[in-house]
Amino acid sequence: MQEFARHLRGTIENFRAARAYRRRLAEQGPPPTADAEGREIALLVSTYQRPEHLRRCLASIAGQEGVRGKMEVVVTDDGSQDETHLIVRQFAARARFRVQWTTHPHETFQLARCRNEGVRASTAPYLLFLDGDCVLPPDHVARHLAFRRPGVVVAGDCCRLDEQISSSMTLDVVCDGAYMEWASDAERRRLADRHRRVGLYDWFRHPTKPMLVGNNVGVWRADYELVNGYDENFEGWGCEDDDLGYRLRAAGLRIASILHLTCTYHIWHPTDVTFPRTWREGANVSYLKREERPIRCSKGLIGGQLGSPLPMRRAA
Repeated sequence: MQEFARHLRGTIENFRAARAYRRRLAEQGPPPTADAEGREIALLVSTYQRPEHLRRCLASIAGQEGVRGKMEVVVTDDGSQDETHLIVRQFAARARFRVQWTTHPHETFQLARCRNEGVRASTAPYLLFLDGDCVLPPDHVARHLAFRRPGVVVAGDCCRLDEQISSSMTLDVVCDGAYMEWASDAERRRLADRHRRVGLYDWFRHPTKPMLVGNNVGVWRADYELVNGYDENFEGWGCEDDDLGYRLRAAGLRIASILHLTCTYHIWHPTDVTFPRTWREGANVSYLKREERPIRCSKGLIGGQLGSPLPMRRAA
């Protein structure tokens, strides 16, 4: 009963926040759709010590259709000590859009910090968070651009490919899109079910669901700044996406699913050493469930740690 009462209070608060957000939007007008150089969307690709996965991810980004001149890319690295920086540099030399790389010394899994560093380095008014172990269908970015709406956070997910299938993910396969036929029936059903549930949760303003999955999330920069971005107190695996979703909803934003239009495809790899056996055993769960959660986190875009944005040459 106490849990039900808590969720009911959260739902009522989210309805009130949504009304306040709509009033503010009516007064201030919608966010800009492009930066000074015409870029509409920043792709923020998080990575750590998976250079071959990243190479395939970037190849799929290079193959995006219908978005020429509209996007920029920031690879947000968690302190890789392998050839990751060389792969990004080579990619930037060939790309027909701006490519940047941010990094910092690796201490532990710091995904929230990576993503905030990427946002600081970018300028486009719309943000698309991606993971460097996922590949994008050729219309993925265009579909996100077409689906964006003021006051809406776009929730996606990835289709998980198993180890055997992932071993066949060559660069040629990435370029010809054959991997899109490799999804198992179980994965297709899971994503379809998630899409339906996102709509249901949004309809009655559930205070904690749907959970955001940070490998495929679209959000306006102005809304991300409203909550001060990811909370960098989350270190080690998990819960930083959940927390961001809670605070965006509390700020009055809706969550809408794009899974009926597109998803990314996750290339298998061993799990991180900080990955818990169950979600409840995660090191960050107690912090996620803290009693007081301000809409603006104290250690985020402002107040967070600063990494090193490294310029990459932009191809002509």
